[in-house]
Amino acid sequence: MIEADSCEAVDPEQSQPGPRPCAVQTCERRAVSRGWCHGHYLRWSRSGDVNPAVPLARLTARTCGVPDCGRPLHSRGLCRTHVGRLRSHGDAAPAVAVRPTSAGGSISHGYRKVVVPAELLHLTGGEAYVLEHRLVMAGVLGRALRQGEVVHHRNGDRLDNRPSNLELWSVDQPKGQRVHDKVQYALEILRTYAPGHLHPECGNRETKVPGDLE
Repeated sequence: MIEADSCEAVDPEQSQPGPRPCAVQTCERRAVSRGWCHGHYLRWSRSGDVNPAVPLARLTARTCGVPDCGRPLHSRGLCRTHVGRLRSHGDAAPAVAVRPTSAGGSISHGYRKVVVPAELLHLTGGEAYVLEHRLVMAGVLGRALRQGEVVHHRNGDRLDNRPSNLELWSVDQPKGQRVHDKVQYALEILRTYAPGHLHPECGNRETKVPGDLE
């Protein structure tokens, strides 16, 4: 039999492992990935060396502990995004860029999305969160974009949404390749975008072209 006094009581709280310190001996931060704190992990991921002799930038009390993050502190010394990663995956993934935000919106596939002010909702068909370049073009036109209309960036920079850098394109095409179809589509384009170039008699009727059957 095992004597009762041979068994030692264990404090459940003391049995739980506490936060591990950073593997860099001179660092007092908590380890979050590969045994390092956010700062030393980020150094290693970028250069392959944690450079323990070089001090990390001092943390401020109001910003995320991930170097170069700068987002407001949420909990555990991290911003909302990094602490969410830590809770979900066990790693704050400091080397993975956080999607940047701008003007109350965000960057999606290289394009900026913004919140539409209430006074401009008529330019978006009531949509409250749209791509900025489409909103800018709608403002230039003074109307919402039509189906089949897209906005092209002249210089290829998707974040350069100056009106002078934007062009209105159309992706619509004729239903067929017959001459009759192309002529009628040309008239439709003129009625939509340049009605002043149409002869008054051609404004609202189909036009007979050579080769049409009687």
